[in-house]
Amino acid sequence: MRGLETEGPVTLACAYLDAEESTDLLAGTPTPTHAALAALCFTPGGTAPDLREALLHRLHTLRIDPAPRRVSGLRIVLTDRCNIACDYCFVQTNTGKADMTEEELTAGLTYLSNAGHEEVSIQWFGGEPTIRFDLMQFGDALADTLARQHGVQRIRRTVVTNGARLTDDMLRHFLAHDYGIGISIDGPPAINSANRKLLGGQPADDRIRSNIQRLLEHEGLHVGCNLTPTSANIGRLGETVAWIIDELGLKFIYANTPIPSAGKWKVDGSELARELYEARMVALGRGGMLFSVLDRAFQALDTRRPMLYDHMQGDQSINAALLTGNRVSVCDINFDSDAFLYTLDQLRADPSLLAGAAKTVAPIPACGTCPALAICGGPSRNEQLLIGGNTPDPHMCDFYTGTVEIAVWDNTGVQ
Repeated sequence: MRGLETEGPVTLACAYLDAEESTDLLAGTPTPTHAALAALCFTPGGTAPDLREALLHRLHTLRIDPAPRRVSGLRIVLTDRCNIACDYCFVQTNTGKADMTEEELTAGLTYLSNAGHEEVSIQWFGGEPTIRFDLMQFGDALADTLARQHGVQRIRRTVVTNGARLTDDMLRHFLAHDYGIGISIDGPPAINSANRKLLGGQPADDRIRSNIQRLLEHEGLHVGCNLTPTSANIGRLGETVAWIIDELGLKFIYANTPIPSAGKWKVDGSELARELYEARMVALGRGGMLFSVLDRAFQALDTRRPMLYDHMQGDQSINAALLTGNRVSVCDINFDSDAFLYTLDQLRADPSLLAGAAKTVAPIPACGTCPALAICGGPSRNEQLLIGGNTPDPHMCDFYTGTVEIAVWDNTGVQ
């Protein structure tokens, strides 16, 4: 018998058993291997616990609360206008809705700056946020003023852009405010143009590539890539990451988590998990970094700490979306559902409303037997709304169980 590795879905303890120990485990009477596994919270041959209840108890013991305590950052949706039509975007673009006003932006930034903490984050978002660069300038100046008034020591600024509209004024502004810039690009032209073309139908790859080079010429800017796994690049993620690093010169790549549209995932979960791991290794081999939801499995096994509350930062704060009409969505990737929408006045009066994004742990019995229980925990509130129920898409389940298998196989956290 060969050796094997095993993982505890609640404790997140991992152990490698060599061939002799694997054989020992099959013995009818208790052996030293049984005792060693029991010490790591495994129960070989014993009564299987209620894993959902065990996880809830562990979350309570670790004081991990699903309810956020505060808003530490705002994704500010300046406009839904966009110069590129992406067929997978979770934002409904070019609807004709009014852009954000200076008054609405002032109200939102004042709410954030009054949070009373040393650091806040601002992310300019759209549509294409640079269409309203004037509002970005206004907001950054106001944020600096509010920071001085309220003792905020640092403002972390980012913009998510398709990179097609960069001007000299924008470049100077980004440098002056130490921006992080996320360029949304899905791969080489043949891949990128499959889902991302200008409104007139032309590809924008040459323009985007030229603008990326302009940004990279300035050391004060932090430039990365936002990569969305799609049917056009699944099967080629490693190749895509290599191209982004070697040809574009972008070392930091953030792979977006698939968001179910039309009630289902559009990519194969198991295949995505494998490809993200392979792409991760490609990036590391080229001096780059690929960040993705796959990291949750590695972090959880490394720290023995559940990572299922993906809506929340480590300090129990959230990034919320600031929308027009002085509204806030406590889910920063869903701007339309009433389940997440509140006014600024409502949040000031009752901060407990921030818990509207908290997930229900293991909402169906099958979640309670899943090896990814403490890493996935079941569909998020947003996923439940999009799929129309508690039962997760099978591809989502395949993805998270795949991430656990990969992390254990990679010897992450092995005892």
